[in-house]
Formats: sequence, structure tokens, C-alpha cells
Amino acid sequence: MTRRSHYSFHFAIFIISCFSFGASERISSKTYVIVSGNVACIRRLNGTHQVGCSSEINGNVGVLHYINDSASLDWLIKVGPHQPYVAMLNSLDFNRDTVQKLRNSQKITGVIVIHTEDSVTTPLPDSFSPADRCPGDLYGLYHNNEDFGNCKKVTWNEFGNGMFFEDFEFPISIVTNKNETDYLINNCYLKFNKPHNGKAREYPLCAVQMKSRMSAAKDSETCIRRTNTPTNLNPDKYCDPLGDMNVIGFFKDVPENHTLEEKSIVMAVARMDSYSLFEDIYPSADNHVSGIVALLAAAEAIRKHKAHFNDNTKDILFTFLNGEAFDYIGSSRLLYDMDNKALPLKLNMNHIDRIIEVNQLAYRDEGKVWIHSDPISMKNATMSSNISDMISSILDIGKNLSDIAGAVNQTQPLPPSSTQKFLQKHLVPALVLTDHKEKFTNRYYNSRFDLAKTIGAEAQNSSDGGYNTVTEQALNLTEAATLLARTLYTQATGSPAPGNLTADKFSVTHLLYCFLISPNCDLFKQVIPPAREAFNDLVSQKSPYPFYVSVYGSTNNITRIIQRLLTHYIGDVEDQSTASCTSSEKASLNIYNYLWMAGPLNSDNTTRSKTCIKSRVTQSKAYSPAFEITDYDGWKSFQYSTWTESSWQTNAISLRIFLIPSKAMETSILSGGVILTLVSMVLIYFLNKKADILFAHPRPSSYVDGPFS
Repeated sequence: MTRRSHYSFHFAIFIISCFSFGASERISSKTYVIVSGNVACIRRLNGTHQVGCSSEINGNVGVLHYINDSASLDWLIKVGPHQPYVAMLNSLDFNRDTVQKLRNSQKITGVIVIHTEDSVTTPLPDSFSPADRCPGDLYGLYHNNEDFGNCKKVTWNEFGNGMFFEDFEFPISIVTNKNETDYLINNCYLKFNKPHNGKAREYPLCAVQMKSRMSAAKDSETCIRRTNTPTNLNPDKYCDPLGDMNVIGFFKDVPENHTLEEKSIVMAVARMDSYSLFEDIYPSADNHVSGIVALLAAAEAIRKHKAHFNDNTKDILFTFLNGEAFDYIGSSRLLYDMDNKALPLKLNMNHIDRIIEVNQLAYRDEGKVWIHSDPISMKNATMSSNISDMISSILDIGKNLSDIAGAVNQTQPLPPSSTQKFLQKHLVPALVLTDHKEKFTNRYYNSRFDLAKTIGAEAQNSSDGGYNTVTEQALNLTEAATLLARTLYTQATGSPAPGNLTADKFSVTHLLYCFLISPNCDLFKQVIPPAREAFNDLVSQKSPYPFYVSVYGSTNNITRIIQRLLTHYIGDVEDQSTASCTSSEKASLNIYNYLWMAGPLNSDNTTRSKTCIKSRVTQSKAYSPAFEITDYDGWKSFQYSTWTESSWQTNAISLRIFLIPSKAMETSILSGGVILTLVSMVLIYFLNKKADILFAHPRPSSYVDGPFS
């Protein structure tokens, strides 16, 4: 073969390959329909187990079967001949019993759940909570207590089905786009798969490939060990510890050389995080947003009376804890840092005089905010006296606010709360304020249905989307925030709260809107950094920020915004010409922090008054000590949280639809492909053999008869 013919041959092969690649891309796009609104259940691990979902490495494939009543469920289990199936469920039928029946049938390879904003396709169930019935018990104050452990007195989360803590051997995903759910039902199931008169359809059938491959397995101890044992130059990461940052803020103004005295602080606590079965779907309206809003609104109300706080009054420590949904990561770490003198002013539990925690507040049982105390603490005479005084004080304050406060029986244990962790380490007067007298009034605890609309915080037919529309829920939380503000004021100063110490209903309304409806709101715009990138990020948000602690390493948007809101509410505006405020955020060497904020809108409604705020608000780690202690051996001891999240590849989560032919047709296609391959090989062999003839070209005459011939 000549060089010219050799090049011609390879050029021909290259052109054929290019056309083949382009054709394969077109064939792929015609074969598959991609479902983009797919949100997967992911895998997490703790010290003893793995929970959540994962698919096979190349995904799980099954024929789609839509279950919308008991008859369609029974048909799949008893009749369906084309297994494996992917079961598609609506919001009412997706529950533990149904999933367990499907699982036991051994006919399914995945589950799709419809979850859109349309109330017709996604009706609200009477209750749904994937948490367990006794949240946080293993790591709480009453673990192994023969009187109160394992919810012996009160089953707090009566509606908990424990699905979050199940280990599913198949993928589960929700589809959030109504057009895509309609396509799955109408163009896939009804068109190709729905049985006729109880009989299965013939091929072709519409199938779904669900892919959500997780890297981690077994438990956190195993996963962390594998991650920390590199096997090549590019070591794999199998999982990451959960964690983020707590937000803590001291209220009083103090000199830079200030030192803390014992029993000088009233600690006000709320939690910041939750979980659900599906990644990034963590609305948590009642679960903890109601408590966050009440505590922030109370901080703003007390700020107007800051002049009443002096050397003779106690300080208030506003504390927002992260990772509490995962066995109290934030509170455990705060206590660990206290013991190791790692917090500002070497804060420790000896400095805490009393604790008041706000928890769920949106579904008020009998219309009241209920005061819970710890019966074990009440056995101590001094503690009992202090706690009783605190309860009496709150009840008196509540009488002037529509009589909204009520006290539960003091033989009843504390509900799941961060206060339990503090009482494990230190005996201190502590109360928890909630909306439930006994069991949770929240029927959607730690679920995707704990929404603004389910707590009545979503305004209807409002021109501004509801940002300035005061709902009945906003009024209720304003009253609760006022109760909390007056309680904190009284406990810190020892004096009755002024009658004009009230929370602002518009502040509560704005907080509810920004947390639960859209972060692209004026309040958040006021407190973000005055940088174009920050504004662009806020404007681009199409849904609320997720309330999930996530993996440790980068601070969540919720954590940053709560720090800035607390700074905005209790801090002091600094003269921008002073050296303390620079163009970047600066931390004082000792006590104070400074944050630049975009500020309120100017009169032109376009520009903002950039503002520097000085405060004693900062962040501390919400990261389990289990992952920092060298050679930690307490993975199964229930001392520190050991939760991790599995890692996965960037292309590991997908969902797509396609048609599958009968086995006979698949065999025919395979046979045809084999024959075509053999024919192609023979053809290429003969092309290569006769290449000199097929690709030979006569040389131009100039080369034959030229001067150098």
C-alpha cells in the first residue's frame, strides 16, 4: 500500500467514525427521555448502620407501573408478569406500608414519588413523618432511663414511620416537575403499560432507568477508615462527616477586657436544621423555622431596650444550633468546646444561669405556648425552686398576652430538644417552649410537607407575593415572640418587662416569607454583603434555602444569613469612617465582630445605604468531636454524633424513560448486530487487502517528465 493510499484509507475510516458518533448521539436522544426534575433519596451512615437509598452502579431498570389505588397495587404484586417494575406512587400512597408490600413482593427495582406544587397531583396526606416515633432518644437525656427512656411517658412523634432510618436496596426519587409527571403517566404508563381488563400489555413496554449510585457502605467508622486509607495517587472519598457552624451572639455591650462571671448568662436556644427523605427538600416550617423566627423577632424587640442592660444585669446568649436533627451535633460540639475553652471569653456551662429553648411553635395545642421542664432536675430542691419561679413568671407574662402560656405536668419529660444535651452535662434551670402539650401537633415532622402553606404562613392573592401580608400565623408567632422577648428580659434583668416590649408583626412576616417562600426578599438583601456577586446569588434563588446541615467544610447559606440577621437585630451601626470598619469583614481580636451589610434602600429605590454593624455575634463549630478525636473508639457509645453522608459521582443521579422490546425482538436485534459486525469485519478485511487498487491514483505528469526525472 502506498503512503497516499494509506492516508486515504484512514481518512475514510475517520469520516465514517465521525458520522457514526453523530448518528449515535441522535439515536440516544431519540431513545431516551430525560427526567430533569428528579430528586433522589441518598445514603447516610452513622456509627452502626447505613440508611437511605442507592442504585446499582449502572442504574436500576424496570417497567413503569403507576399505583394510585389498592387495585393497582394488588395487580403489580399478584399479577404483574414483566418484573422488575419501577412503582410510581402519589403522595397519599407513598407510605411505609405500601413500600414494604412492594419490597416484599421482590418485583420492584425502584420507586418514583409524585411531588409537585399542584395540589391535584400531590394532595396533602393527613400525616407523614419519616422520622422515628421517639426522635433523638439514643443521644438524649433519658436514654436508658427506666422511667422516661424510649418515650415511655409520651410518644412524641406519633406519626413517625421511621422510613428515613430504613436501608433501601433500590433507588427512591421524587419528580417535582408537573409536566414530567404528566409525561410519565400519560405518555409512558397509560400509552404502553396500563393493563387492559386486568391483563398485562404486550411489548413494547415503557421502562425507567433510575440511577443514584452511592459510594459509601456499612457504617461511618468503616467509611471514614476507607476514605483515610489511600490506595492510589488519587484517593477516593466514600463519605463526608455532617456538620456546619453554630451561630452564637452575646447581647450586652462590654469592654474589650471583659471577663465572664459564673451564672451571668441567660441562654436562649433554637435549632437550625432538619432532614427529609429526599435531597435538598427540607422546608421545616413548624419544625424549627417557627422557633428561629420567634427568637430573631424577640432579639429585635429586646434590642430597643438595650439601655436597660448594665453591669448588674445578666447577659443574653442567643444560640442557634446546627446539626441537631442528627443526634445533636451542634449542642454536643458546643459543650465539647466549652470543656476545651475554645469559645469566646472561654465560655463554659458554669457561666450559664438558665436556659430557655424555643422549639416548634406553629400548631398551638389549645392555642397556647406550652412550657416543658425536666422532672429529673425537679428532684433537686434548688433547681425545683428556680424552675418553678421561671414557669410562674412566664405564666404571668402570658396572662397579659391573651393568656397564651400554659405549663405541662412536671412529671412529664422534656420533648426532643437541645436542652437535653446541656442537662446531660450540667444541672441548670431549663425550660423548653413548644406548641404541643404532649405529643407533637406537627403531623409532618421532618418531612417535605412541613411547608409555609401547611402552617398557614402563605398569603393568598397578594400583589407582592405575600412579603408584606400579615397572616394569622404571623400574628400568632408575633405574640409568641413577644412572650419570649419579655421572658428573656425578665430573666436577665430581674425586673418586669416594659409594656411596650413587643415583637414587630412585619418583622415576623418578612422572616417567614424569606425563610419559607423566597430568599429573594428585601430583608435578606439588607443584610447580605454589599457585593454584586451576593445580590446575583440571591436573585437567582428560585426556592427557599434548604435547612439541612450538609457535609462539613463550607458554611451553609442559612447559617450565614442567620448570623447576619442576628447581627442586624442586636448589633450597633458603626461610623463608617472609623478604622474598625474596613471594606472587608473584620473580626475583633477579642470580643467584637464587624459585618458590612448592603443596608436599606435609599429614596431612589435603586441604591442601598451600605452599613457596618458591630456586634458580639460569631460562629462556632457544629462538627462532631468523633471526627476530630484521634483514634476515637466511641462509634457505638452514643456519646457524640457519628453521622456521615455518602459521596457520589457528578453523573451518579439520573432518571430517564425509554421503550423496551420483547425478548424475541431483543434477540433479533442482537443477532442482527452480530451479523452486521461480522459482515463489516469481512468488508474491512477485503478493503484493506485491495487498498492499493481501490485507493491508488496516477501521479501528475509534471512529476514524471520534470527536469529532475
